[in-house]
Amino acid sequence: DFFSRTLPHYCRQQIAIINSRCEFLYEKSHFFENSFLVQEGLIDPERFAPMFGMYGLAEAVNLLCENAGLNARYGKNETANELGYRISAQLADFVENTPVKYGWKQRALLHAQSGISSDIGTTPGARLPYGDEPDPITHLQTVAPHHAFYHAGISDILTLDETIKRNPQALVQLCLGAFKAGMREFTANVSGNDLVRVTGYMVRLSDLAKFRAEGSRTNTTWLGEEAARNTRILERQPRVVSHEQQMRFSQ
Repeated sequence: DFFSRTLPHYCRQQIAIINSRCEFLYEKSHFFENSFLVQEGLIDPERFAPMFGMYGLAEAVNLLCENAGLNARYGKNETANELGYRISAQLADFVENTPVKYGWKQRALLHAQSGISSDIGTTPGARLPYGDEPDPITHLQTVAPHHAFYHAGISDILTLDETIKRNPQALVQLCLGAFKAGMREFTANVSGNDLVRVTGYMVRLSDLAKFRAEGSRTNTTWLGEEAARNTRILERQPRVVSHEQQMRFSQ
């Protein structure tokens, strides 16, 4: 029922929203007629593509498994992981085969949303829930199969133990293995570092602590503090890339 009715229904609703918003952008706001970006040839309205975004895959998979009476969790069990891959594949197929009124080649592009700072109880995109992740290699192997479906972007954030600073080659091997497995992009935060990536921006942890006491006029600071409080972004567990787990590549 989820794959035959629920998911297609909400996909169609999202396409309707995309068409409505694009109609406003192209027909009512006259952005593409008046913007100097178009006039100077910096952007082309014919090459714009709306993003069909999704997030909370982990929660969707866990809820579906629970309703089916399965003792399986996303990132912990192959049955749950395969269910997640199936959802991504169906989303990609729908987006690829559904025209939109305005968009490059009359199509939207599938995008794994990183979420916003006010999100509560959901995990960004196809990421594993914060604080419940496995070792780095298993982590990357779990999320990598999703990346081929999200042409408009998908990413992940790992937190590595600070011992990685003394063994940068281990991180190189981790990156090569991730790309070989199909990853398009990921960020490696280092435990103990002050500067960390939140989503599309970076913050200093020391600034978050200062903000709670004194406030701040820097938007990334208060957004980062809200994200840390609501979305558990700082609960990503620091992991060690062990010698026994390293995937070796000659190039």
